[in-house]
Amino acid sequence: MKYFIILTLLIPAILNAQVKKVDAVSEIKNVTVFSSGARIERVSSVNLSPGRTQVNFSGLSNQLDQQSVQLSSNENITLLSVQASRDFTSARKMDEEQKKFIDTVSSLKSQIDLQKKMLDVYKSEENMLIKNEAIGGDSGVKTAELKEALDLHRQRLSEVYKKQLEIQNNIDLKEKEFKAWSEQLKEFSKKKDSINYTVTALVDSKAGGNITFHLFYNIKDAGWYPAYDVRVKNISSPLEFLMNANVFQRSGETWKNVILFLSTGSPNENVTPTELQPWKIGFFDPSIAARGSMVPTTVSGRVTNEDGEPVSYASVIIKGTNKGTMTDANGFFKITDVQVGSKLQVSSVGFENKEVSVAPGYINIVLKPASQNLQEVVVTALGNQIEGKIAGVSVNKNKFSEEKSSIQLVDVTTQFQPTTIVYSIDEKYTIETDGKTNTIGIRSFDVPAGYQYFSAPKTDPASFLTAQILSWQDLNLQSGEVNLYFEGNYLGKTYLDLSGTGDTLSLSLGKDNGVKVTRKLIKEFSTRRFLGNNRIDNRQYEISVRNTKRESVQIRIQDQFPVSVVKEISVSDTKAPGAAINDDTGIATWDLNLAPGEERKVSIGYSVKYPKDRRVILE
Repeated sequence: MKYFIILTLLIPAILNAQVKKVDAVSEIKNVTVFSSGARIERVSSVNLSPGRTQVNFSGLSNQLDQQSVQLSSNENITLLSVQASRDFTSARKMDEEQKKFIDTVSSLKSQIDLQKKMLDVYKSEENMLIKNEAIGGDSGVKTAELKEALDLHRQRLSEVYKKQLEIQNNIDLKEKEFKAWSEQLKEFSKKKDSINYTVTALVDSKAGGNITFHLFYNIKDAGWYPAYDVRVKNISSPLEFLMNANVFQRSGETWKNVILFLSTGSPNENVTPTELQPWKIGFFDPSIAARGSMVPTTVSGRVTNEDGEPVSYASVIIKGTNKGTMTDANGFFKITDVQVGSKLQVSSVGFENKEVSVAPGYINIVLKPASQNLQEVVVTALGNQIEGKIAGVSVNKNKFSEEKSSIQLVDVTTQFQPTTIVYSIDEKYTIETDGKTNTIGIRSFDVPAGYQYFSAPKTDPASFLTAQILSWQDLNLQSGEVNLYFEGNYLGKTYLDLSGTGDTLSLSLGKDNGVKVTRKLIKEFSTRRFLGNNRIDNRQYEISVRNTKRESVQIRIQDQFPVSVVKEISVSDTKAPGAAINDDTGIATWDLNLAPGEERKVSIGYSVKYPKDRRVILE
């Protein structure tokens, strides 16, 4: 019986002794980058002996998703188990190195504070010397004593000034050194070299030999987003599209000389074009007059730092409300039903808060780095502006100059999958783990388009040139930010939003002052009269459109009738000759063709009846 117990206790030890341990050396070969996150493929060749072996894959990203780990091999082996665990040893190594930077920055801060205190002491002494100039009282002072006192006063004041200058120079040197160390600390933190995950696999091999393993896992804090350069020579030429892929990652491991796949999986759908909202009128209430007079709209845009890099997960709140959103991984946001004229409060850790006024259209919000309390070092991942040649792009400091470098396109293979599109980049790239944007020009093509101007002079008298693109689904476009160039000039940014687009894609190309639009009230047809207990307001407006360009243009003009939401208010005598009218929204639309130099006029009129003791806002 005793022998049986001893043998039973020895069996696990014998089995454990039979499991060999091997450290695998793996390299990243392929990376599939999603709009948010990435999938890593590592390849390793391991020499296994027959039997069970524990294979350790170390040096993996500190953002590895443990649930996503997969290990495969085409060889004749049996995979018994796979698990991922943190390597706290590498994390402690990272902490020690980072602590050196933090300690140095803190020490410099203390020295600067001490020098500033000493400077205050000498300035106080200076004030005392200047104020305490009266000597000798009423009886006066002898000439020799006066000379001695003045010499002493001059000598001490000179020493004080000299000491102040010396301290100030010392402060300037220390602050310069402090800034250098702080910037280095930021670069250090951006790189995130702390590799602290290990994947352990237990395998059973019958024959042994060199076995090739493929290790897959997902990581966070990486992604890509499309951006476009769209150029229009004139309204008779096709659109010139350049599609760029902006790739970034802070995964903790450098992707060195890897094959990139860019997947549109889980695309971010952010921004919709602004539309003229139904004009609903009710009785005037002074308590909500300011709020009620504002027009609801959809506000959308992108939050970036001063280098043009996205600020992910920044808070965007409508001031005075609880309504808001957060930017996505690429810095984009969208909020619907926002009152024009209200304020957006934008904030993110490591940046100064910013307020911007809401206006229809696309907003590009730039956040400045926060002035940190020097005693509390906050490490933020702030990138630098792209400069020089990087990932197939040559860019100078003036990002939107027509003289900026040409994008060097790479060979791309497009793979269509059931729910996504995957762009396979034929060239290999090295993407550092520093969060900087690497721009890759992946497509260049011309798109036939019909050009049309649009204006809603009731809210904005400007004329916007739009490009109407048919069969845009065949172009395999993705929603993304667009840099616009028209007739050789940079116009600004817009957003190509495909989320709610129908058969025709409309792309706004910005304002064109060559088409003038004015809207005025025709006073002789705009009257106010009383009928019993009711008041009747008649309004009529004239809209004038003039084409000052050298070629013919098409323009769509929109205005609107009010829509009553209470039975005591009625809208009648609606007239808009030549317009198509939407009865539900009250929007009237004219499509006009104007020859060079031609001017056309259209009109819109209506009557509103309401109780004379109530007030209705008709502007």
